[in-house]
Amino acid sequence: QAEEGTEKAPTYAHHRKCPNSLNLIGIVGDRLSDRDRRCDDKCNLQLEGTGQSPRDAKIIGSRSKENVIRADRADGIVFTNFMTQFGDFNNIYVHETNGFRNDNLLTRWGREYGLLSFTSDNGLYEDIVGYGTGDSAIYPGSGPQRERCGDYGIEVRRVNSFGNTIGHSGTAGDSTFVHDSKFHDNAAGITTDSFASGHPGMPQDCSRFENNQIYSNNLNVFNNRRDQYCRSTPPDRRDRRIVCPSFQVPVGTGILIAGGNGNVVKGNHIYDNWRNGVRQLYVPAAARGEADPTKQRDTSNRNRYTGNLMGVRPSGARDPNGRNPAGGDGYADFWWDEEGVGNCWSANRGPGGSKPTTNLFPQKCPVDTADNLETPAGDAMKISTQAPCATWDPEANSDPPGCDWFNTPPEPK
Repeated sequence: QAEEGTEKAPTYAHHRKCPNSLNLIGIVGDRLSDRDRRCDDKCNLQLEGTGQSPRDAKIIGSRSKENVIRADRADGIVFTNFMTQFGDFNNIYVHETNGFRNDNLLTRWGREYGLLSFTSDNGLYEDIVGYGTGDSAIYPGSGPQRERCGDYGIEVRRVNSFGNTIGHSGTAGDSTFVHDSKFHDNAAGITTDSFASGHPGMPQDCSRFENNQIYSNNLNVFNNRRDQYCRSTPPDRRDRRIVCPSFQVPVGTGILIAGGNGNVVKGNHIYDNWRNGVRQLYVPAAARGEADPTKQRDTSNRNRYTGNLMGVRPSGARDPNGRNPAGGDGYADFWWDEEGVGNCWSANRGPGGSKPTTNLFPQKCPVDTADNLETPAGDAMKISTQAPCATWDPEANSDPPGCDWFNTPPEPK
């Protein structure tokens, strides 16, 4: 039996009855007869490696199982001190769970995701090392719904994420606080978006990224050689240590906010990202399957960028983000397509206290709120240059005409 008439989405009843059909380890907690969605079976469990480090306890998946571990409606679940690898979809998947903790874990070589939570609340990711995934090592997607910005339901701290398509991502990644972490040597360091359809909680809003190091995200997993390998080799025959991208991002980007609202990017060190330190762009509601004409411009509003050090290492050494030597607007510390209202940039600094490079003349943030600022409706030329990239498909259209996201930008001097 499948949800929405598809054979690829088994129902909760299926997972409850057959927890190991798609999962190496299945923790499925809510009895079918109980309609209150409160965990009444397999609640408050802890799965813990007893070695000195996560490498001493290995849980190894196979490409015959989607997930190495799936926790579904398993409130209070704790995963700590072990390593997971080789999930065909996720290494650890937390779904519809209220209260979870991923602590002191190593996750690597998941075909799409390392640690993923979806429609879950009151969660913590901490002391995580993640690498080698086709989408992202850390993914709190369809995050908690809060009445106002500033209340966070998921916290991500002390993460070291590298060697992925994306270090941290989250479609509809709402109410998430990401801080004191490192995202480096990915194609893009951090993304949050309102792009992919089928995610509850759209449009994305109200997350915070603070006091992180976001640097050297120039890994090109979209080059012609990788495209050829990934298209010609079935997943079950691939070298599981080779990253085949499952989502499109502009190579060389520190942070990408693609259709997000009310996010705060504050006090980060963002450097050596050869395209952009931060890139914000508009995503029309139609891209996520929303046809209401009154909602087509409901993204890219009220985002706030303040107190970031751009092109500067924590040591104070200069290490610039993208800079177009011809003086164009493609490469910069901050890139914006000028769509949306209430966005603002303030107190950000470049090397030696200089102004960051930018393709715009950004509004400064007032002390209290960014909501009172009005901005233009968007630059049609900038918006049009991004549209072809939305047609990327790893099998049918891995190099869309007119899209330059998948070229490695030149290293800025």
